[in-house]
Amino acid sequence: KKSENKIEKGRPIFKIQILTSDKKLSANNKQFKGLSPVNYYQEKGLYKYTYGESIDYNKVLRTKRQISAKFKGAFIIAFKNGKKMDVNQAIKEFKNNKK
Repeated sequence: KKSENKIEKGRPIFKIQILTSDKKLSANNKQFKGLSPVNYYQEKGLYKYTYGESIDYNKVLRTKRQISAKFKGAFIIAFKNGKKMDVNQAIKEFKNNKK
């Protein structure tokens, strides 16, 4: 069976961005409303916090629906080989990879 890492290499990974802060927040910060684990990436001097990740867009979409009551502004972003990429392009690639 192929290892997970091989599958993920070169494939978009979807995450849910839940909030942005100009300072680093602790993992148990109240703003996360109990979500764990929360990750972050830095962009333009801001800390952008994400929750959940998968190469399966549908799975991330389901997770987003589950947390949307707590995080109204949550949206899906995508990374490829560690770099942020256009989410629409990532969804297109995800659909092509499923064929």
